[in-house]
Amino acid sequence: MKNILLASLAATACAFSFSAQAATFTYIDYGFGTIDPDNSTSSDDFSSLSGAFELSNGAFIAAESTEYGNLDVTAIGAGVYTPVGRASSLFGTLQFVQADWGNNNDEAGYRFTAGLRSSLADRLEIEGKVKYDDVYTETDSSFAVALRYYVTKNFSIGANYDIAEFNGNDQNAMFASLRLAL
Repeated sequence: MKNILLASLAATACAFSFSAQAATFTYIDYGFGTIDPDNSTSSDDFSSLSGAFELSNGAFIAAESTEYGNLDVTAIGAGVYTPVGRASSLFGTLQFVQADWGNNNDEAGYRFTAGLRSSLADRLEIEGKVKYDDVYTETDSSFAVALRYYVTKNFSIGANYDIAEFNGNDQNAMFASLRLAL
């Protein structure tokens, strides 16, 4: 499945022009890498499939499915963004979150995310965000930063770092991502 997704994204990216613009909130993003959980001495796999669909007047729908080792997190909700200056956008999302640790150990709640996306150059974008999760017995916060290089107008590769805490366990993820802006 991963190979099919990667090949599809690469083939689609080649069909687009070579001028970059990093402003849309309609995209599909696939991330893959490793996590370094604080409750284990070894690293584990990380993968994420997320997307957003921009509506009118700065509103968008956002969904995400992330696997942190044996923890599966699914989030779906809506958000808004507003331009800040010429090359930046401030955004926020509110999502319903379902977390599955396996063995019928499911928990649900909500997530609020606030962030800033900014174009540093014609093909370079940086994104930073803070996430607040109220899913487990204690509330959790996480921080994420991403640096994306737009190979074409609609296709970017990214380097990401995510410091997440789930139910008292830190899940530090370093991963690469492929984004197709639609």
